[in-house]
Amino acid sequence: MRRLLQTLRLTPCARVVPRFIEPFLAQARIHLKTGDFALLESQLAQLPAESYEHFVWRLADDRQTPGWLKTWSRAMPQSPHPGLLSAYVDISNAWKVRGETYARDIPFLRRRRFPKIMNQAYEKFLGIIETDPGHAMALAGLIHCNVVIGAGDGHRDQWMHAAMLAQPFHCPVIVQYARGTYARWGGEVDEHYQFAAWVVENAPAGSCSLVIAAQAVLDDALSASEEIDDIRQIAQHLRDEDAAAWLRQAILKWAGATPETLQRRIGSIIATHGDDYHVVCLESFALAAYFCGATNEARLLFTALRGRLQAEFWEYYIPPLPIWMHMIRSGSRGGGRVHDQVCRDLGLDPRQVCQ
Repeated sequence: MRRLLQTLRLTPCARVVPRFIEPFLAQARIHLKTGDFALLESQLAQLPAESYEHFVWRLADDRQTPGWLKTWSRAMPQSPHPGLLSAYVDISNAWKVRGETYARDIPFLRRRRFPKIMNQAYEKFLGIIETDPGHAMALAGLIHCNVVIGAGDGHRDQWMHAAMLAQPFHCPVIVQYARGTYARWGGEVDEHYQFAAWVVENAPAGSCSLVIAAQAVLDDALSASEEIDDIRQIAQHLRDEDAAAWLRQAILKWAGATPETLQRRIGSIIATHGDDYHVVCLESFALAAYFCGATNEARLLFTALRGRLQAEFWEYYIPPLPIWMHMIRSGSRGGGRVHDQVCRDLGLDPRQVCQ
């Protein structure tokens, strides 16, 4: 029956799967509830930077986290994690007050309130780097606060430099700095591409920080979606041979591949890193390749992705629907339909891709 519904395009072939960090997060919550902080810290020490960032953001969103952090801090007063998490709890709370809309559209009272909450996080991050100047996640937090509310104006490059000295091309730092280069966050024209090009040129092969090349393309697509409803028309608007060649270079460097070995390397990445941030990079590169016209790479990456979606950006391109259809269609299904439509535009059968 499901196959028939997919054939009739009534049900998407792609599906939303839990974020890669969820299994680790579930285990971490158990440790927090039982007070087994030493074991949790030993496990956190083994997480890559980009996975630790997702753990921090997701745990900061949990209502029980402030209580757990107090117990954790009392049990292990020298631990750096509770203080860092406390700052990210403040950022999470600030975003809940602010909302995801443009600053000009935020109601007046909330526009006054959310910077005060985020400034609490900023002060905590400053306290962390006073004792540990190279704490990359705290530096990423400072950059985030600077981009969003202008805290520490004029110090963003200094924090970036400190992070590069401590942990070169630390993915969370690079991603947060890149946000500030987007036009919607005050960046200059093409500044996001200039920064991404610098990362592509200088980051080591295999680094997840290379994903900002894909994110630069996706930010342009998001801007275009404010005027264009059809994802195919967005792709036609963004398609560019030079951009496709540049993104192809970023994909090859991220995969540690040549054009001839890319398919094999992608298979190896999925086998080795199928449960970490690399799968989010794969999603980002796949859709970015489609938008800028790197068609062969897009086909390869969409096939490797197998319709398993984690990222939220698919939902940005759901075409406008009548209100009654929004009531019966979830955003996740809408994102699946966007994926399937892109597959068909690339000449792929989403039923085969998603097997």
